[in-house]
Amino acid sequence: MRRVLVSLLAIIFALCSVAQPAQANPRTGEDIAELIYGIYCTREPERQDPAPDTASGFINIVPGLPDFAFQQKVVPAEIGIGFGVLVTARQGRILDPVTITVTHPPYPDSGITVESWVTDIDGMGPSLAGYSFDTPNELVTGAWTFEGHDAAGVELFHITFEVVDPAMMPQVIDTCFDAFLS
Repeated sequence: MRRVLVSLLAIIFALCSVAQPAQANPRTGEDIAELIYGIYCTREPERQDPAPDTASGFINIVPGLPDFAFQQKVVPAEIGIGFGVLVTARQGRILDPVTITVTHPPYPDSGITVESWVTDIDGMGPSLAGYSFDTPNELVTGAWTFEGHDAAGVELFHITFEVVDPAMMPQVIDTCFDAFLS
C-alpha cells in the first residue's frame, strides 16, 4: 500500500511540475482568417472619427492600409511610429460591432491604461487595428496589448507588443524618417 501511495504521489508531483505552455502571441479566434502584425510609418489622417473611450477622444482614419515596414512585436516609442494588426474575418463573415481594446502602461499625465473604440471586421479584406504615437504623453514603454472582441464578448484576436526606448531600434526610426524625407 505504501508503494502505491508513493507511486501515486510521484505521478501527481510529475503532473503538477510540468510547465503549462505559454499562450500564443498573437492568437486568433475561429472567426479570424488572417492576422498580420507589425510597425508602420504614420501618415496624415484623412479624418478623425469620434472615439470617446480613448485618451484623445478620436481615432485617426488614414487613406488606405499602411505597409508594415517591420513585422515584429518590439516597437520604438517615437512620435511618427505606428503599430498594430491587419485582421481579416473568415470569408463571408461580417463582424460588426467589434470592440478594439488597447491596454498599456499608464500615461504620465492622466494615468490612463485602457483605451477602446468600436469598428468592424469583414472577410472582404483586412481592417487596421493600430495605434500611432502622436504626442509625447503617449510614449510609455512596456507591454501594449491589442484585443478584439465581438458583440457577445468573444475574443477575436489578442497580441502583445513591447514598446521600448527608441535608441534600441535606430533602424526603425531611420526607415520611417527617411520615408518622410523622400
